[in-house]
Amino acid sequence: MKSNQTYLSLIALLSLFAVQGLSGCGNESAEKTTATVESAETPVPVTNTVFSQLVGTWQSEDGKSFERWTKNDNGTFSSVGFSIKGTDTSWNEHASIFPENEKWVFENTVKDQNDGKAIRFTSSLLTASSVQFSNPAHDFPTDINYTIKDANTVNAFIVGPNSKGGKDTIPFNFTRVK
Repeated sequence: MKSNQTYLSLIALLSLFAVQGLSGCGNESAEKTTATVESAETPVPVTNTVFSQLVGTWQSEDGKSFERWTKNDNGTFSSVGFSIKGTDTSWNEHASIFPENEKWVFENTVKDQNDGKAIRFTSSLLTASSVQFSNPAHDFPTDINYTIKDANTVNAFIVGPNSKGGKDTIPFNFTRVK
């Protein structure tokens, strides 16, 4: 991912799980969705995680980008990131979050990137109000973070390597629209 627009789209998508008709991961069982996911803190039952709090539509600080998150019937979550320019709405990315091997997986497909293939990140931290997904092998970002500040505010940021050998952090803050 090369541009700030792409980073914004990625975060927007991550923050708002919802695309009607997007099926998430497919055949995950209901038993897996009620499992406990390990974190650096006390394990949190899946039903009390940050994901359920993300369901809805969120608007970025610039007012042009949105994420819509949905909980699917099979217990997974889906998101669409989109932008509005004038009267035109265009999708920027689709994401799905689903349980796998005692962790949560975030798969993200960004428009016109990675030959249309989803990039996979795995939960490395999960609490009732925050989640971090990591993929150290990905060029940028390597980490995606969401924190629910309150019922109407999501603070998100992505982290990845920069050309100087350090890491860059790009914040994305959202307000609930509905």
